[in-house]
Amino acid sequence: MKASLPQVITRNISKDNTIRFKSNRYSVPLGTYSAASDNEVFIEVTSSQPPTLIIRKQLDGEVIAEHSISNEKGKLIQHLHHIRDRSKGIEEFKQQLVSHFEDQKRATSYLNEICLRYPRYRRDQLIIIQNTIEKYPMWIEATLTKCIIDKLYSANDFRDIANHQNALQTECTQKVKPPFIKHSGKDNIIVTTRSLTAYTSILGGEPQ
Repeated sequence: MKASLPQVITRNISKDNTIRFKSNRYSVPLGTYSAASDNEVFIEVTSSQPPTLIIRKQLDGEVIAEHSISNEKGKLIQHLHHIRDRSKGIEEFKQQLVSHFEDQKRATSYLNEICLRYPRYRRDQLIIIQNTIEKYPMWIEATLTKCIIDKLYSANDFRDIANHQNALQTECTQKVKPPFIKHSGKDNIIVTTRSLTAYTSILGGEPQ
């Protein structure tokens, strides 16, 4: 016996950012309603117990709201976070991160693209980038360049590349050792030619 498919219907978003289902109103996030665009949403009623109302802007798109269906009548079923304008917080957070970069125009473009690709997880993505900036401040410019060139628009990619560059630098530093200095007698020292040549070439100079 085949499982029944979820029931999908459509509703229009009201100006107060709610949709009507049976005898109640259910909230969607503040700002979902727009006078300049189509306000139709897709409603899926699950077969779970209790039944759940799932609301999407596109049929197979991101879930914008989810509510347990109420058996009461004339009620407003509302999530508290739906009445907060979270977009302002995201923009402020984004600008705070941008301020750490030398090329702020390019950083803004990069972060905007990440937010577009991960609209539901924008804050999580920005938190990962914030942690990366705090941990690897000296590598953020090179990491930004690498991510843009390779079209890596993900906070996880940004973090991994910064971590990789830092690991390479650490490895190189560990390989570089100062020239071997051997004391001979009271006032004389002998510096081995091989050690001095390797040391000065790494530092960008020439042995004298």
